[in-house]
This record gives sequence, C-alpha cells and structure tokens, in this order.
Amino acid sequence: MTAFNSSYLVVPLIITFITIRRYRRSSKGSAFSVTSIFLRPAIYSLITIGFLFIVGLENAIMLIAAMLIGLLIGLILGKKSDIFEKDGKVMYKRSNEITIMWMIGFIVRLTLDYFFNPALTAPNFSINSFLFYERTVPLLFVADLLLAFTAGLLLGEAWILYNNHNKRQHPKA
Repeated sequence: MTAFNSSYLVVPLIITFITIRRYRRSSKGSAFSVTSIFLRPAIYSLITIGFLFIVGLENAIMLIAAMLIGLLIGLILGKKSDIFEKDGKVMYKRSNEITIMWMIGFIVRLTLDYFFNPALTAPNFSINSFLFYERTVPLLFVADLLLAFTAGLLLGEAWILYNNHNKRQHPKA
C-alpha cells in the first residue's frame, strides 16, 4: 500500500489561493505604479525568452506567435481596463476578460506542469519514465505556449493602462 502524498492536496490549494487572491485584486483594483502593471508581464516574457533558447526553431516560432497573439488581444481587451482614483490614490482595474484568461491559463499551466512534468512525477529514471517523458513533452509545451500567450496578453493590457495613466496625468489642452 502506498502512502498518500500530501503535495497532491497542497499544490491545488496553493493554486486556488493564488487564483482567488488575484481575482479579488483585479475586481477591487490595485494601486497604480509602473512596476505593478509591468512586473508580471516582464517576468512571463523573460521566462518565455528563456524557453526560446531551449525549444528548437519550430517551437520558438510558435512561442513568438502565441506571445504576439496574446499582445494583440491584450491591446484590444486592455481598453476595458480602468484607471480611477480612490482615497486620493491612483488605482487601476484589469479587464474581466483578461483576468479570466489569465486565471484559466494559470490553472491549466500549473496543472500540466505539476501533474505531467517527469522531473516531479517520475524522479527515478527508468524506461517507463522515459516513455512517460516522451508522451508528456507536447503537454508541457502547451504550458509554455500558454505562458507566452499570457505574457503577451498582460503586456498588451499593461501598455494600455500605462498610456491611459499618462493621458490622465497630462491631458491635452
């Protein structure tokens, strides 16, 4: 009889906590700063750029395409984001559509990476772990594509928020 691995419970709880926290922050708004709107897209973009060097040319092209598609959608849906003032502080609210896409991408990405990553699920190399690895590489690449798409999505929205903030700060006469 095998023992129950508590990480199968802990990881979904952490994912749930992060997702709920992100949704609440998105719906209530957050204090505006250039760092707050660009930090997450910058991190996602750096990770995606790192993947470009290890996935091969064809997959790198797909990652770049996913990021560009995300960027275009982020620029379009970012117009639904809002800059407002609350208690004398400039705040921002992300669009609901982008928040939902981020949450779905986040949950799917972490689920794929956690449950299908051979380094986490098959730590002792054997022929079975090799076969498992061969079957899961495409699934893990889907997680990489989702990360690239999300990076572009958040980057597009951040750009719109930044421009809206600048227009608010420096209105034309």
